[in-house]
Amino acid sequence: MSQPRDPGHSPSKVGTALRRRARARARGRLTLFMGLFGVVFILLTFGYIAWEQRNRLIQRNEDDIRSAAFFLADHAARLLEVTDLTLKQAATLIQGHGWDEIETSRPLWQQLHAVQDGLPFVEDIWLNDSSGRLRLTSERFPTPSSDVSGRDVFTAQVNADQGLFIGEPIVGRLTKSPTFMISRRLKDGNAGFGGVASVTISLSYFYDYWSKIRLPKGSRVALMRASDGSVIAQHPAPPDGLSFAPIDKAAFDRAQASSSQAGLYSFVSLGQERTGAYRQVDTMPLYIGVSMPEDAYWTPWFVQTRLYGAFALIALLALLALTVLASEQFHEQAADAALLERQVALRTSELRTETAALEILNRTGSVLAAELDIDRIIESVVDAGIELTEAQFGVFYCGASQSEREHYGKFEPASLRDAFTILDIRKVCAPAFLEGKPVRLDNMAVEQGHEGTPFTLDGSADRPVIRSILAVPVVLRTGDTHGILVFGHERTGMFNRRSERLLAGLTAQAAIALENSRLYRNAQSEIEERKQAQTQQSLLIRELHHRVKNTLATVQAVVGATARSALSIDDFYQAFVGRIISLANTHSLLTEAVWQTASLREILEKELRPYNDASAERIAFHGPEVDLPSEAAVPIGMAIHELTTNAAKYGALSVPGGKVSISWQAQPAEDGTRLGLVWQERGGPTVSSPTRQGFGSRLLHRVLATQLNAKVETDYEPAGLRVAINAVLKESRFPDMSV
Repeated sequence: MSQPRDPGHSPSKVGTALRRRARARARGRLTLFMGLFGVVFILLTFGYIAWEQRNRLIQRNEDDIRSAAFFLADHAARLLEVTDLTLKQAATLIQGHGWDEIETSRPLWQQLHAVQDGLPFVEDIWLNDSSGRLRLTSERFPTPSSDVSGRDVFTAQVNADQGLFIGEPIVGRLTKSPTFMISRRLKDGNAGFGGVASVTISLSYFYDYWSKIRLPKGSRVALMRASDGSVIAQHPAPPDGLSFAPIDKAAFDRAQASSSQAGLYSFVSLGQERTGAYRQVDTMPLYIGVSMPEDAYWTPWFVQTRLYGAFALIALLALLALTVLASEQFHEQAADAALLERQVALRTSELRTETAALEILNRTGSVLAAELDIDRIIESVVDAGIELTEAQFGVFYCGASQSEREHYGKFEPASLRDAFTILDIRKVCAPAFLEGKPVRLDNMAVEQGHEGTPFTLDGSADRPVIRSILAVPVVLRTGDTHGILVFGHERTGMFNRRSERLLAGLTAQAAIALENSRLYRNAQSEIEERKQAQTQQSLLIRELHHRVKNTLATVQAVVGATARSALSIDDFYQAFVGRIISLANTHSLLTEAVWQTASLREILEKELRPYNDASAERIAFHGPEVDLPSEAAVPIGMAIHELTTNAAKYGALSVPGGKVSISWQAQPAEDGTRLGLVWQERGGPTVSSPTRQGFGSRLLHRVLATQLNAKVETDYEPAGLRVAINAVLKESRFPDMSV
């Protein structure tokens, strides 16, 4: 008789259990495999992101030192251009003077000192003769004893003209401070070597300027010569001011062979591996080098990697927890996976948002670093601010020193311009305009001004209104507020602390770019002013030569005419001296106006003042202010002198009761100003027509007609002489000396 089977151990149930355990083991192995795969994936992803971030930081640092090398080379080129102009100006000042005269001339020293005072980077200007002996220096007068025959800036110029030569860094014998010299060759009368003109450049000026440039940590800036690799200036400065860190000449030569003007190369300095960018200073054998340690990226990379590592660690812990929970509570796997996905998506979204904002700031920083036009700087900043804050519009207002006017605005849609115009933005954002503080308004419909009224009215379908406002000031390093950025949106609560933080970084970049733009414009303006001053000086010398020739010709004519009309030596002497004094008075007035114009009223007053009485009623002037060009001042001044002399001898001024009235009018003409002048005498002896023509008559009728194309009418009325002069005064062509 067979024994009954245990239903709990039936083959079907055992098989089902085995299959279930197998499926459980399979699910466990699959879960473990997927967990391990997830761990490896996260580690690989973290490693890839860390590697890519390292490469990006290295590239950004390289771009920063390239940009810095470009900007500093351009700055150095401008300084050397100004220095070259200064040396040429110094050579022009001493041209035509002997060295002994130069050494003892205080006026030449004062001019040289004035030139040096206008250049903050120049310590001193030196003029040395062909033996190297110092003959004149802008630092002090009398000139101290000094000799530069041993300096390379002197020896290099002795045998051949080296143009603008940059010397090695030295400690000045007189100033005792670290500096370097720049020289130009002077020529003697035979076009041979006549000495050198040189300047000493303050290394502290370069250090102060270079310290303001934003560079990676551990960066080094150097001004170096290509010929021998000598370092002229270096930042950070060594303790003694001259013990500069050497460059790797071989590595630099290899880089130059590949690209002579600019490039990037690696080298070892003081046992440290560094990456350097170089840029040629204009076309001179001089380079700006900006270098950084090879591991300069390490600190920011570590900070950023630590942030990514935190996210990766969170993901790993979450994945391990899910793996453990999946072995015990497999049914919750889907819910936990979905939760993890949402968390990862959220973190990824936040990371992408921050990365996008960082890319915008980096891109804008690169644009601003290479831009010097103030309008394009402001446009770039406003566009970047709109992109960072997702605002619908952005407006830049100038600072208080520039009347707080709107400089640039961008509105999308354009209809918001009308809604913005309605706002009294200086009242809405008063703290930003008055105190330089950020202003954030989340809902302007409930915000109120000082008097309790809301800032905005309710909107409608066809009239949008602005609800959110964010205003941030752009503050320069000097503490001055250059301008205010204002952003807005129709929605409420559009801006937050993150928006303020991003705009704070953007305005810091904008402040540096605006300061750089100002420095560049000032340098360009100074260079242009010096060029214009040299041109005007040359024109002044040529005009002075022309005036001297004309004056000598006038004196010659006066001598001849006076001799022909004089009856005796005494008569000749009196007439000639009076005419020369009149000519000198007119020239005195012209000299005061730098040989451009002379006042008609002043000429009349100087000539007739001795004949006026105590009550000032004997001589009368009637007419507007008229400035006579130099070509007309001399003949008209001599004509007034002849009329005055004639009146004093034979006319109204020869008797106590006689009076003279001079009236004139000035009207615009096609090619200048038409002058009408009338000389009227009353109360003198009875007038009759002369029997012969003297010098005064010839001057009135011939000289004025010839030189000024004037029309002269003379009436010998019995009651008194009347002379009318009508001439067109052409505008002076002498250059403007207002610089």
